[in-house]
Amino acid sequence: MPQNRLQNHSLTSLFDYQISKQELSMQISNAIKLFRKGSKKYFSLSFPIQRVDVLAVLEQSPDKSSFEYYWEKPSEEFSIAAAGEVSRIQTTGTNRFKDASQSGKKLINEIFHYSKLSHSKTAPHLFGGFSFHDHNVSKDWSEFGAASFTLPEWSVIVNGSLCLLTVTFKLSSDDTVQSVANNIYKKLDYLNELCSTDTYETESEYVNNQTVTLPDTDSKEFFGWKFAIENATSHIDQNLYEKIVLARKLNIKTSNSVSDTHILNRLRHQYPDCYSFLIRQSDKASFIGCTPERLASFNKDYILTEGLAGSTPRGKTASEDAQLENELLKSKKDRNEHEFVINAIFKNLKSYSDSLHIPKLPSIKKLTNVQHLYTPIRAHIKEGVSKTEVLKNLHPTPAVGGYPREQAVPYISRFEEFDRGWYAAPVGWINANGDGEFVVAIRSGLIKKDEVNFYAGCGIVKGSDPLKEWEETNLKFIPMLSALEYARK
Repeated sequence: MPQNRLQNHSLTSLFDYQISKQELSMQISNAIKLFRKGSKKYFSLSFPIQRVDVLAVLEQSPDKSSFEYYWEKPSEEFSIAAAGEVSRIQTTGTNRFKDASQSGKKLINEIFHYSKLSHSKTAPHLFGGFSFHDHNVSKDWSEFGAASFTLPEWSVIVNGSLCLLTVTFKLSSDDTVQSVANNIYKKLDYLNELCSTDTYETESEYVNNQTVTLPDTDSKEFFGWKFAIENATSHIDQNLYEKIVLARKLNIKTSNSVSDTHILNRLRHQYPDCYSFLIRQSDKASFIGCTPERLASFNKDYILTEGLAGSTPRGKTASEDAQLENELLKSKKDRNEHEFVINAIFKNLKSYSDSLHIPKLPSIKKLTNVQHLYTPIRAHIKEGVSKTEVLKNLHPTPAVGGYPREQAVPYISRFEEFDRGWYAAPVGWINANGDGEFVVAIRSGLIKKDEVNFYAGCGIVKGSDPLKEWEETNLKFIPMLSALEYARK
C-alpha cells in the first residue's frame, strides 16, 4: 500500500483517498494555530469513499446513547447518516428560529474544514429541527427541546454515485499535530468497521405478533375527537378562522423493544418518494417518520417548497384510482383546503423573494396508500435573507396548522390532549455552503423503550364531518402501523 494515503495499515479500499501525511499535517497545524488565536475550535475533514447503505451503517453503530441521525429520499438517490455529538445548539421561545440561526452560523465559523473535493455537500453539516410550538411542555419530548441542532462526530452522505465521509473533532489546548492525526486514524478505523459489510451483524426478519387495533367509533377517543371537530367547525361558522388542523396520538404499549431502523427500512422501500428520517438525542427516545411533505429545500439563491393538502385513498384498480384522482381535483372542500396552503405560502414568501413561481392549478402526488393535491413552488430569495427566517415564516403551513395561522394555531393545544412535540414541525439539515432541506414531520412517531406514539392529523374546514376525518386519520396511521410489524429488536 502506498505510504502517502490517508490510511493506516488496517484500513481497506473503502477509504481509498489520496492525501499525503505531509498535507494532512500541514492542515492540522493550520487549524491548531487558528485555535490558539481563538478563531477556530474544531477540525473537520471530508473525502469521498466507496458507496454504502447509510441506514445499514447506522444500524451497526453500537452506541445508541448518543446522537444519531438518518435521512433518505430513495427516489432522488440522496441519503445521510450521522452520529456522535461534537457540539449541540438548543434554543426555545418565540425567537428560537433566529437564535438557532445565529448560534449555527457562529458554530460553523468556528470549524476549520479541509477537503480536496469541491462539492456542495463537502462541508460540515448541522442536523436537527424544531418543535411545533415555541416551547415543549411534556416529558415525552424533554430530550428534544423546542429547537436542537447537532454537529456530529461523523456523517456519511450519498448523493447519486458520490459518497462523502466527514469527520469532525473538537480541538483542545494540549493538542499536537500528531495527536490530532492519531485521532483521525482511530476514528477512520472505527468507521471502516461500520461501513464494511464483511463485519455486519444481521438479524432475521421478525413479524410482530402483537396486533394493534385502532380505536373504534364507540371509544372514548372517538367521542373526544367528535367533540373537538364539532367545536372547530362551530368556530369556523363564527369566522374565528377558516381552517384548523387537528391531530390524534395513537399510544401503543410494546412488550418488546422496538428497532427504529427496522421500521425505517420498511418505510423507505414502501414509500421511495417520501423522506424517511430519524433523530435520536439519547437512548431514551428517537423520533422517526416517512413524510411526503417538503417544507423547503434551498441552496445559496433559491428555495423550493410545495403545497400539499387535500387527500383521497388510492384505488384498487387503475380505473378506480383515476376516478378518485378526478374526484379529488374537482372536490370543492379539498381545493379550498389546498388554496389556503398556497395563499399562505405566497404571503409568507413574497417579502423575501424577488421571483416567485406558483403553477395556477394543482397536480396530484400519488403515494402508496394515498394521493394528495400538490403544487410545487420556487422562489428566488433576496440577498442577505436568512434561510432560517424563511423557515420560521413558512411554519406551520395551513396543511398542519390552519388558516389564518395567527387565529387558528392557538386553538390547536386547546383541542388536542397531548403535546405535539416535533410532530408536524420542521426537521432537516443545513451545511456550511448554504445548502439545506427541511420537511414537515408528519407520518411520524416517537419511539421509546416500552411504548410507541404515532401521530396523524387532518384539516378541518367548513362542513367537515367528524367520522370522515376520523377515517382519514386512520388511513394516515396505516404506513407506520404496517412498518411496526417488522420492528422488534
